[in-house]
Amino acid sequence: MDNFTAIALAVFLPFALAFVLPLVEKLLKGYIGWYAFSVALLSFGLIAWVLPVISDGDTIQGSIRWLPSLSIDLSFYADGLSTMFGLIVSGIGMMILWYSNGYMSKKEDLPRYYQQLLFFMGAMLGMVFSANTLQLFIFWELTSITSFMLIGYWRNKPASIYGATKSLLLTAGGGLFMLAGFILLRSITGSFELATLLHDPAAIASLKTDPLFLTTLILIIIGAAAKSAQGPFYIWLPNAMEAPTPVSGFLHSATMVKAGIYLLARIHPLFSGTEAWFIIVSGLGIFTMLLAGFLAFRQTDIKAILAYSTISQLAYMFTMYGYTTYHEPGIGVAAATFHLLNHATFKACLFLVAGIVAHEAATRDIRKLGGLRKEMPITFIIATIAALSMIGIPPLNGFLSKEMFYETSLEMGHLLGGVFTYLIPAAALLGGVFTFAYSVKFIDGIFLGERKKEHLPEHIHDPSFNMLAPAGLLAGLVVLIGLFPSVAVHYLIEPATEGILLENVDLHVKLWHGFTTPLIMTIITLILGILVYTKYDDIGERQDKMNVRYPWLSINYFYDMIVDGAKNKSSVFAAFMQPGPVKPYLVSLIVLFIVLGAIPTFFVTATLIPANLNFNIPLYEGIILGLVIISAIATAVLRKYLQAVIAVSALGYLVSLIYIYLQAPDLAITQILVETLFTIIFVLVIVKIPQTFKETISTPVMIKDLTISAAVALTVLVLSLNVNQGIVAPFESLSYYFIENSVSLAAGHNIVNVILVDFRAYDTLGEIVVLCLAAFGVSNLIKSGVERK
Repeated sequence: MDNFTAIALAVFLPFALAFVLPLVEKLLKGYIGWYAFSVALLSFGLIAWVLPVISDGDTIQGSIRWLPSLSIDLSFYADGLSTMFGLIVSGIGMMILWYSNGYMSKKEDLPRYYQQLLFFMGAMLGMVFSANTLQLFIFWELTSITSFMLIGYWRNKPASIYGATKSLLLTAGGGLFMLAGFILLRSITGSFELATLLHDPAAIASLKTDPLFLTTLILIIIGAAAKSAQGPFYIWLPNAMEAPTPVSGFLHSATMVKAGIYLLARIHPLFSGTEAWFIIVSGLGIFTMLLAGFLAFRQTDIKAILAYSTISQLAYMFTMYGYTTYHEPGIGVAAATFHLLNHATFKACLFLVAGIVAHEAATRDIRKLGGLRKEMPITFIIATIAALSMIGIPPLNGFLSKEMFYETSLEMGHLLGGVFTYLIPAAALLGGVFTFAYSVKFIDGIFLGERKKEHLPEHIHDPSFNMLAPAGLLAGLVVLIGLFPSVAVHYLIEPATEGILLENVDLHVKLWHGFTTPLIMTIITLILGILVYTKYDDIGERQDKMNVRYPWLSINYFYDMIVDGAKNKSSVFAAFMQPGPVKPYLVSLIVLFIVLGAIPTFFVTATLIPANLNFNIPLYEGIILGLVIISAIATAVLRKYLQAVIAVSALGYLVSLIYIYLQAPDLAITQILVETLFTIIFVLVIVKIPQTFKETISTPVMIKDLTISAAVALTVLVLSLNVNQGIVAPFESLSYYFIENSVSLAAGHNIVNVILVDFRAYDTLGEIVVLCLAAFGVSNLIKSGVERK
């Protein structure tokens, strides 16, 4: 198996095997989670297969024909960055799916749960290995859709639906801005192929001098910020904690929220080395790091604490990837990439711990928790390791990347000079102080202090092996990477950093570098963190009071106002445009047709009835047309439903005879089949209702209806008679084009089929999509009715 095939299989296998998961569930029953785990393991193994090649500095690229008219292929590109992300996505996915076997109740809809997790994993893998921007966008939006389904997994919980909707609006909406940026990038560089652009110095140089450079950068950064919950877009992540905890551990620690970070790293060679990159990316990162760290103080839900800590830690990476100057464009790249890996391990571990605590203590409210260290000793040790790593305590992996963060902040401040010499390191240090405070709160609030017996079950203990083992393995990785960083650095961090900087990188990461300035900053962080933690609850209470007094200070206030306002205005508009009965809709459409049809006729034609009409109608055609008229009149005047349905059906079958007469057998067959189907449906419905029309039509209504009907008939008649008299400019029939080109362009002799599946393929695809959406809607309506019963 070649390396490109391994990457392609790693992407598509989760999709393919997820589709058959409901069938597998019938065989495996309660072991369906292990099937999903094996899929993640398979993808992880395929990506690990190419790791030796990638760690040697090589890349893997290949493509499959997709949209040749736009010069776009289904292409994959594997370098150090995408391979590291692929291993994180599939590796953390394995741990989450393993953990889910112990966490999720057998009463849940497990096939749907595991299927959506696999779809999400496939979308993430497709995104990180995409070689062109359009393909990246498609997988990007797939992650938004699948995360929407996972966050809203518990459909009967309003908070879950609210969180899922908010995440979809913000992340998918941000993706549209990103797409606009990709289109501008294509207009500047002439290519959608991201892998090609990364190795084209001339294209990069022309991009940085183009007048649309800043606009392109802002649009793409909006997409990245929305996905990674940065800046004003952070509001979706805390509400997404309504998802099952394994979902939160997968999406919101190591995968979905890292998509924006991946995008930053991927486009780094294109936009870094400029003032705009530093100001927008690092500025946004520093602001979010401090804001989220501060807001974490008022959270009482242990998952919400982790949500705000995630926002803050992602902002660390934004800040470091934004550190750049013209001469040193990649100052913080290695530090950010290392912290990305470390954060995936300790944050996923902490989310699993939060799920364990909620599972065993039946609450996520930290005010009701405390003193669980004796009853859950193993969980306590695992949680402490992960939390200390997030703080940056040696010898854990978080200490190493935190030191690198401080070091690069000092370097960036020194290069900028002036007030920034102190301002940037001070901001980094303050972010570390906030991290210390909320990390200690997580441990102290759950495991230390006195046990609150009135709020907790009488017996609490460590969970089952299937829940404890994944968290324990992640905690083990935290320790191993901290003690022996060279392995992870050589095989993952160095290749990933080289994939971003596009140059050879040699990193020297170890626990002890001497008594350096970053180490002094770490010591100061611990001292200030202890001081701030003594006021932790007071700060949280003051935030609560401020939020009550000034609700407009919260971005959620404006989000709710906009969304609720849109709902209210939509309701008013819908009440006006959709009053309920079908008749007003038909009248509106008919009047519009009359106006649009009559106006050009009156202005273009000299006489409404042409003088050169041909009344020489063959007998067969005259008989059919006469029967059509009789059937139409019968439909209008018959008083019983069944008789009217028969008349309508007769009209349809007579139209099929006209198609036969006009030598269009394919249309005739279609008409007959459709008419037969609708007749059967009508009859099945009609037999369930009274057979006689009971509605009394008043004389004014009758006059109005007859007037409209006559106007429509007259308009159609005049248009039909004058279609060759100047209303439409003379043109050659399209049929000649299809006849001449069906074989040469589409390799098909059946011209009707060729038109449907080749010449009008997008139209046919749109019709299929509409029908599928209608089918889903009908299915959901039926299911909702059954559930209510």
